[in-house]
Amino acid sequence: MSLKSKPLSNVRDLPAVSVLMEEEQVRINLNVAKSLRNKWKYVALKREKTMTELILDAMKIYSNE
Repeated sequence: MSLKSKPLSNVRDLPAVSVLMEEEQVRINLNVAKSLRNKWKYVALKREKTMTELILDAMKIYSNE
């Protein structure tokens, strides 16, 4: 009796190519007024985005991306 290996696709999900090509992520801490953070949260929810996505989209203007 011999053991047969499972196809790799049955063992684990393979990451998408776009995920493999992403740059390493780092955390940034930022102090803002609670009222401003609440405004950002509201806008992010309204646009169905995370606060991270909202801030990154806004900052692309300043980094010429």
